[in-house]
Amino acid sequence: MAGPAASPIELAVDDWLTHLGVERGVSANTSASYRRDLRRYLEHLAGHGVTDPADVTPALVADFVVALREGRGGRPLAASSAGRALIAVRGLHRFLLLEGRTGADPAASVRPPATARRLPDALSVEQVEALLAAAGDGATPVSLRDRALLELLYGTGARISEAVGLDVDDVYAEGFEPEAEADATPRGGVVDGLRLVGKGGTHRVVPVGRYARAALEAYLVRGRPALVAGAPGRAGAALFVGLR
Repeated sequence: MAGPAASPIELAVDDWLTHLGVERGVSANTSASYRRDLRRYLEHLAGHGVTDPADVTPALVADFVVALREGRGGRPLAASSAGRALIAVRGLHRFLLLEGRTGADPAASVRPPATARRLPDALSVEQVEALLAAAGDGATPVSLRDRALLELLYGTGARISEAVGLDVDDVYAEGFEPEAEADATPRGGVVDGLRLVGKGGTHRVVPVGRYARAALEAYLVRGRPALVAGAPGRAGAALFVGLR
């Protein structure tokens, strides 16, 4: 005895998954994941009496995302999982539109649920100490540079992009009189602060703690001159330079 005929939306899902596997080379695992998500989508549409993709509205798609988050018809999904399901739904309706089987894409304007932003994990004191120790004892110009960079990041809260983008002129200090050459190093005085260039080109001046100050002063006096000596004219005004 033959079972009930598949609805137009069920046939559309089968056609899209076949298209993904044959023409797009999507893996079997990805295809199976899409099928699970779309099975729940079909149940959602059937609950609203919709069996034809031409009858799907943006409101129905948006309500499907809400239903996933609330757990209607199954366990509640995290925002990331609901967003993955929406990707499958979007792919299906985009396929049907491009194939000329529908006149509009009801999922195009539906936004995925916002995922919670987690605060970054902070390093423990022991981890910071191990990181600083890994930079070396300051016996070489490279270890002086690495120690100064790590102390600066830890002591000022600067982003890595801000730190590596520093120029010598961005170091504020009393009594500094940089030479005119491109590889000039401030002489004398005490490092007081740094001028950082953040996102969007915004500038801010941050104070430098005593540990970062001592490491930075040691690098400026004994580390940086040695690193730039072998490559005159190529180091430019960069505060932190490499061997080349």
